[in-house]
This record gives sequence, structure tokens and C-alpha cells, in this order.
Amino acid sequence: MPSRTPPETNRRKAPLARYVNYFEVTHNAFEFLIDFAQYQPESATVQVHSRMATSPTHAKLLCAVLGNALRQFEQEYGEIADLLEADDPLDLILASLPDFEQRAVRARVAAVNNPALAHPRNTNRKR
Repeated sequence: MPSRTPPETNRRKAPLARYVNYFEVTHNAFEFLIDFAQYQPESATVQVHSRMATSPTHAKLLCAVLGNALRQFEQEYGEIADLLEADDPLDLILASLPDFEQRAVRARVAAVNNPALAHPRNTNRKR
């Protein structure tokens, strides 16, 4: 009788999260390619750090999952500004960046003071 490998008892660490404020989507007959990047206003450059390639079926599924998450977010936290109606959405994004670092520091301090803010549990999620 072959021996069984015991189940992994150590949890895997979550992959490192990268901030994204710029992305491009392209496609061909077989796949969708999504480049995730960070726009750096001080140098007016874009640094692509990840590319996702997926099938058209999975791209459509991603769109539906993201749409559901956005609707749930807006129900919990209020409406998100619609940048698609702006003359130049990038101008609106850039206008939000000057205090980004201060907002990030405040969020980190709040997470340290209240760890539940860092990893909120979603009680509405079906299991």
C-alpha cells in the first residue's frame, strides 16, 4: 500500500500585492492580455509589473466577478466616482495622487491600531 503524504499544515503566504493605477487590455483571437502598471507622475512614466493572459471565457468571468465586487463595495461604502464620464479620466486620477502617500500612512496606522481593518471579513459572502 503506497504511503500518503500528510496534508500541508503550513498555510502558504499570500502573494505580494502590487499597487496598480494604470492598466491596458488587449486581445487576439485566442486570449486577453491585461498589463498592470503603476503610473509615476513625477517622471510621467508607466512601469508595467505584471501581465495576465487569459481565455476569452475567463476574461468574461473576471469581468462579471469584478462587477459583482464593485456593486457590493458601493452598497457597503457608497458610490464610486464614474471616471468614464470625465473628459480626461487620467486627469482625475492624477488629481487624487498628491495626498496618496498620506492616505496610505493613515490606512497603515489604522490597520495597526485595529487589525480588523486590515483584513475585514465579508459576512455576506456565500460559503
